[in-house]
Amino acid sequence: MKLVSFLAMKIYLVSSQIVFSQGFDKGFGAYMLGNYSEAIIEWRQKASLGSATAMANLGNMYEVGAGVEKDKVLSHQWYNLAASNGDVAARKNKKNLEHKMTQLQITNAIRQAKKCMLSGYLDCE
Repeated sequence: MKLVSFLAMKIYLVSSQIVFSQGFDKGFGAYMLGNYSEAIIEWRQKASLGSATAMANLGNMYEVGAGVEKDKVLSHQWYNLAASNGDVAARKNKKNLEHKMTQLQITNAIRQAKKCMLSGYLDCE
């Protein structure tokens, strides 16, 4: 049993080193390893620099509740920002999410997205 635990830990450590050493997005690597708090930190940083992919990833995290409480308004906000920056998948995700939201939630999400954009992606939550 100790050998199995040791091997599992070794595989985990080696795989995490491979993910980061191959130049993958640190947020993606953290997300894949279940380290959602690290993924959020990385993607918020990239989102503040205008990364549409990071914004879409944050939208997904809020939609499914990965490391955060599920929040349709924040999810829509991030998808909206990503779509505004050219992410086609985020545009589709935003439209699909709108079918599960009230008009008031959508209005609030759009208002928050505008505030975020006007702040240079610094005041986004």
